[in-house]
Amino acid sequence: MDSLFENYKRTGYLHHAHLIQGTHEDVMPALTHLLEKHMGVHAHNNPDVTFLSLRTFGIDESRNLSEMQTRASFSSSKGESDIARKFFIVGTDSITREAQTALLKTFEEPTVGTHFFFVVPRADTILATLKSRVVFFDAQDFSEKKKEEGAIAEKFLQSTRSERFAMIKKITETKKDVPINREMVRIILDHLERILYTRLAGKKDTTSIFHEIYQAKNYLADRGSSPKMLLEHLAIVVPEFN
Repeated sequence: MDSLFENYKRTGYLHHAHLIQGTHEDVMPALTHLLEKHMGVHAHNNPDVTFLSLRTFGIDESRNLSEMQTRASFSSSKGESDIARKFFIVGTDSITREAQTALLKTFEEPTVGTHFFFVVPRADTILATLKSRVVFFDAQDFSEKKKEEGAIAEKFLQSTRSERFAMIKKITETKKDVPINREMVRIILDHLERILYTRLAGKKDTTSIFHEIYQAKNYLADRGSSPKMLLEHLAIVVPEFN
């Protein structure tokens, strides 16, 4: 999971919301170690690091979390570029639909210096609109298929527009009456977003690119949308890195 902090090590920027698919028992201790390793944050007895372990994360928990994240950090900034940070690490078996809807606003307008890490056993239970606002990491599955989708995203960014269209045609071609694998396309978009966060960190005028990916994720959740057309649109608007 070191890759979660790759962008921070280079730029000092850490995304405000992360969704990690995995078991609480494995992921939460690992996160504690990574916060100390990469950010110098000691989680033990630190009032700015909150751990929540719940069977179900409901609307009350969502409201409480929203209120907690508005409170001032106990730590103080050492300089103008040093942000006083708060971390919320939540491990839960499930998040109710109402709680997820409530979290949307919290993730859209987080308090400066606040970072959320949600650990769930299955990411497919999370609303597409909420997924679009987070950096996703799969701590559970490093299968060849996942690696393949990551390689596709990397190749997509390095390809010319015409090469991207050829890739998309191959990805989305299916037999008659067989639907396109939307989950595969979503994973490719997750990889694209994560790679771009690293490559474009610190550069100006990149907001529109991430907005386009965000929109694509939202439209992808609509069964009436065309994954092929969404990918073709991104092939045009996402810059080439060849």
